[in-house]
Amino acid sequence: MFAGLWFGVSKPHFQTFMQPFANSLNDLFFKGIDVKLNGKNMLLRCILLLGTFDAPAKCLFQEFCQFNAFYGCPYCLSPGKTVQTSSKGHTHAYPFDEANLRTGHGEPRTHEQTLKFAAEATKESAQKGIPSSVKGVKGYSWFMFIPKFDIIRGIAIDYMHSTLLGVVKMLLTLWSDKTYKAEPWSVCKRMKEIEERYLKISPPSCITRLPRSLIANFGHLKASELRTFLLFYSVPCLYGILPEEYFQHYLHLVEAIYLLLQDSISPNDIVKASALIKHFCIRIKELYAARYETFNVHCLLHMTERVRDLGPLWTHSCFCFEDFNGELRSLFHGTQSVEEQIVTAVSVQQRIPELVPLLESGSMAQELYEHLSRKRPLASKKEKLPGNSNCSIVGNLQNYVFTAVERAVVESLIGPVQEVYQFFRLLIGEQLIHSKLYKSMTRRNNFTIEFKGNSGDSPPSFGQILFYSKIYLHCPNPSFCANSCKCRKPLFYALVKVLKPNKTLAIANDPYTGTAVSHLVPVIRSDNNCITAIPVDNIIRLCFFVDCGNDNTPFVGMFPNQYEKD
Repeated sequence: MFAGLWFGVSKPHFQTFMQPFANSLNDLFFKGIDVKLNGKNMLLRCILLLGTFDAPAKCLFQEFCQFNAFYGCPYCLSPGKTVQTSSKGHTHAYPFDEANLRTGHGEPRTHEQTLKFAAEATKESAQKGIPSSVKGVKGYSWFMFIPKFDIIRGIAIDYMHSTLLGVVKMLLTLWSDKTYKAEPWSVCKRMKEIEERYLKISPPSCITRLPRSLIANFGHLKASELRTFLLFYSVPCLYGILPEEYFQHYLHLVEAIYLLLQDSISPNDIVKASALIKHFCIRIKELYAARYETFNVHCLLHMTERVRDLGPLWTHSCFCFEDFNGELRSLFHGTQSVEEQIVTAVSVQQRIPELVPLLESGSMAQELYEHLSRKRPLASKKEKLPGNSNCSIVGNLQNYVFTAVERAVVESLIGPVQEVYQFFRLLIGEQLIHSKLYKSMTRRNNFTIEFKGNSGDSPPSFGQILFYSKIYLHCPNPSFCANSCKCRKPLFYALVKVLKPNKTLAIANDPYTGTAVSHLVPVIRSDNNCITAIPVDNIIRLCFFVDCGNDNTPFVGMFPNQYEKD
């Protein structure tokens, strides 16, 4: 029996992680472990699929030199070079390889080549009596000998650390820090204007953190906030403020990361993302300076290669592992015997389900357990839609009388209406979609959607749900009305304010890469008379409405995937 395994770890925890598990991992990958499954004894062996790390831990795992040393890239043989930053300061940079425009980086490393370098480095270290390296390889790593595991292609690029906390935060610093106020890219004098736009945005509830002051909290921005900023906030907030040349350059990064975060990535997406990244990286020196051709920027050039090997970026980022850190932190209190505290807490959690049936029914102990273990309910489902097991009405229904405009829109589609009930929330699968008239949530926009048109051949459109309605039609023949009559079967429709695309506004204008940033669609603010009615089954997905207020153009954004929201 075989199983796939992938894991991630950061540098401070690497040695702690490896030491107690070395023997167990050896058994797991080589000898196998005897397990009992459904009463049968079986031999369990694992195949290591990939590992994901921050940059320092990656060097330890592969037994490579640090990323800020010569030949510090774990994916290619680019040596990098030392770049002067001031009269006494220097940094290690990785210039775009203009001799190899197809990839922009040096000769790719291979597993076999790495083993050869490791052998040479080990021999050299033994002869000299001091640690030595060959092309950045310091020696053998235990993981180089795991069956079927490639020590180069099996190592992911964690976009959380390298792109979001690395490249995006570097660009934000360059644009906003007063240190660079004399530079042509600086917008530090207009940061209040950018922040005003930023703070007016109302994200949907799947984005955990609301926009907060960029100026006051810049040093404390989380990776998830930087991800949302990159994909959704930055383009509307920087449009017309960041100098055009720098803005168009930045759009390459926005679209490339979006393409590599999709649920499913086509070969054409890979090719386009690669072209966008190369155009982004090759112009860093020209637009900013050679010192900003950092290791994180260099890693972008390898990103499409890793996506080809390992899948979309969200499948191997460190976000889930960082979340687990919070759960681990809740398992111990104090600094003494932390390991024992964690083991005890996990043992208690595993034992509790076995003890629950022993609680006396209706006792205070049972009530206390239910109170402590009960999660906050998502919503109270009032009615399941007939013929659609995926949709449920949430909240109360109330009698409603259509306005003249609403009645005309609805009756043009379904015929004379007799009775209407109004509701404001709909649960589609696990996604709760509100309506604009739902007033209990004012700081969130959970009512902007993409929907199918009422005619089958019309392309999807965008709109904002005003409210939902449960409709009964007039009986066409009251004298012979029966249970099968269509007047007895309710129809469920959403009244939608249509958002028309602003086709006159072109955000991107790069003819070389065809940058489109197509996941952000500029729309026109329309009045409430521009409404339509759609069956609730026509709702495709919840979207991200980015409205910076005033005369700024609003945008409708589409999430790249359904697995990684925040």
